[in-house]
Amino acid sequence: MKKRLFLISVATLFVFASAMVGFAQSPNFTASRTFQFDPDNTGGAVAYWKNGIGETDSNCNTKFGLELEKNAPIEANVSAGAVLNGLKGVVVAAGDTLGFDIKNGSPCSGGSPRYNVYWTAPDGSVHSSTLSSFVGGCGNDPTRSPSPQDPANWTRVKFELQNGAEAFPIIPPGATLQLVVLIVDEPGKYTLDNIEFREQYADKPGSSGPAPTCP
Repeated sequence: MKKRLFLISVATLFVFASAMVGFAQSPNFTASRTFQFDPDNTGGAVAYWKNGIGETDSNCNTKFGLELEKNAPIEANVSAGAVLNGLKGVVVAAGDTLGFDIKNGSPCSGGSPRYNVYWTAPDGSVHSSTLSSFVGGCGNDPTRSPSPQDPANWTRVKFELQNGAEAFPIIPPGATLQLVVLIVDEPGKYTLDNIEFREQYADKPGSSGPAPTCP
C-alpha cells in the first residue's frame, strides 16, 4: 500500500499552494484549512475541526479535534484532509518529523492518514522541479506511543522524513517545502489532534505551538 497512486490530483493540490502567501521563516503553521475532495459529488468526504472531540488544547479550556472521513468505497475518487499553511519555504532539517495524535479506534493500519509533501531539492541537486513524497500512513511502521495527554484513549504517531520505510521517497535535509497536506483517502472515520511538524503542534484551528500539556 506504500506506493498507491494519489486519489487527489496534483493540479488540485497546487490550487492550495497558490493560496499560501510568502515564504515561511519558521516551522510554525496552521492546520485550520480543511478540504473535501469529491469531484463526483458522492457526498462521501468529511473534514472539520470541532470542539469536544479532541484532547485538551494548550489553553486548557477547549478540546478541538480534527474529524476526517471517507464514507465511500476505497476505489472512489474521494479524500479529505487539511492543508498545513505556513510551511512553504521551510528548509528540511535532519531528523524532521510529521505526525499527529489519533484517537484509539480510528483506522490506523493502511495508507491513511498520511501526508502528501511537495518539495524542491537542495541547491546543487540534479533535480530542478518540484518533487513529491508520501509520508506515512499508519501501515508504514511509524513511531507510536501513548499520547502524553490522554494515554488511555489517544496514540501519538510520528513519521521520519528521512526514513525510507516511512517516506517515499525520503525528503533530504536541505530540501525546501512547497506544500504539505494531511490526507485520508481510505474508508473510515478518523479523529485526529495535535498535528505535528518539527515538534510544533496544531491542536485547534490557529497557529501551532509547543506540545500541549493540559491533561
